[in-house]
Amino acid sequence: MAHRFSTLITGVLIALLFSCLINLEAKHSVKSIHRRSYNHRRKNQDDSSTNIVKAQSNPENVFITSNNTIVTAQAGGTAILPCIIRKSNTGVVSWIRRHDYRLLTVGLLTYIADNRFMVEHIRHLQNWGLLIKPVRSSDAGLYECQVSLHPSSSIFVELKVTKVVAEILGAPDLHLNAGSTLQLVCSLIHSTEPPTYVFWYHESRMINYDSGVTVLPNHSSSVLLVHDVDKSHNGNYTCSPSNAKPSSIYVHVLNATAEEQPAAMQHANASISSTNRKFFNFCLIWPVLIIVVERKRTR
Repeated sequence: MAHRFSTLITGVLIALLFSCLINLEAKHSVKSIHRRSYNHRRKNQDDSSTNIVKAQSNPENVFITSNNTIVTAQAGGTAILPCIIRKSNTGVVSWIRRHDYRLLTVGLLTYIADNRFMVEHIRHLQNWGLLIKPVRSSDAGLYECQVSLHPSSSIFVELKVTKVVAEILGAPDLHLNAGSTLQLVCSLIHSTEPPTYVFWYHESRMINYDSGVTVLPNHSSSVLLVHDVDKSHNGNYTCSPSNAKPSSIYVHVLNATAEEQPAAMQHANASISSTNRKFFNFCLIWPVLIIVVERKRTR
């Protein structure tokens, strides 16, 4: 009897122990599954964050404007430095002048005490261009357009400043005959935008609207036409653009007489006459030389 009871107790204890082992194994398996699931979710979140950081740090994913864009403007004119961002980016746009790291603008606000600088914002295009007017030679250099993401992303725009030079073709002197049409062409070299005006002067008087005078404007030049010129049109003519230093030429109106031809033309004619005389004299002497030689041979 005692032996049977002992055997029963032993069987119950073994069953309880086996049950505990099964429960412990099940709990461990559940914890492992939860741990693996958590690690997987954490890894996906980390990968997602890394991809976002990489996307934000790549300028091509933030900006439409190309990095290292070059803008050329003339001194005294207007410069617009482009900065177009993609619509998916909501960061604040700032402009920084690189040579002195001066903060110029933040959003639509200007932070520099220079009213030549302002933001030209075109909302539907997401353009945050930096406008400089009027441009100075000292404005040349690198500018940074920065978007405040995490981390921030930037592109650089280089501004080159040129000086416009006015030049009248044919200067410093022009000769023409009386009764012909005077045509002067004033070219604007290194011009990036048309001048507001170009005034023409005869001596000190502006002649744009005189009778018989025609002024033909162009993007980079101006043409002066004066019809049926005479001696009263002699003198200095000046082309004076709004964005360049003036240029001048002296016009000589000639009558159709030899004594009033310019010195260059007289020298040319004299040279031609001298050459003709030498050639004529040579032609006269050559036959005589041939006759003399033939007589000597016959002797």
